[in-house]
Formats: sequence, structure tokens, C-alpha cells
Amino acid sequence: MKEMKDSEYADDSLELTNSWEERGMKKGKEEVAIELLKAGSSVAFVAKVTRLSQKEIEELRKSL
Repeated sequence: MKEMKDSEYADDSLELTNSWEERGMKKGKEEVAIELLKAGSSVAFVAKVTRLSQKEIEELRKSL
């Protein structure tokens, strides 16, 4: 029974780690996107490079 409980905690911990990792990667992509937009790159180009959606890029551009 204890092994099963430890395994459940490990799964929860792994999910939490993956969640933080995904957030960090998205934040990094957004920072790159902002710099590309500031440099005059098109929304389509930024979306292609960062793999963010064009909608996400447009929202970032509005915040500049």
C-alpha cells in the first residue's frame, strides 16, 4: 500500500514540474516574440519562429 501512495506523489510531482516547465517555455517564447516585434518582424514570421499562434502574437503586439 505504501508503494502505491509514494507512486501517486511522484506522479503529482512530475505533473507539477511539467506545468512549471511549460509555463517557463511559453514565457521565453513570448519574450522572444516581443523582441522580434520590436525589431519590426511581421506577425506571421514571429508566429513561425516561436510557434505561438498569430492570435497570441497580436495580443503581445497590442501590449507594446
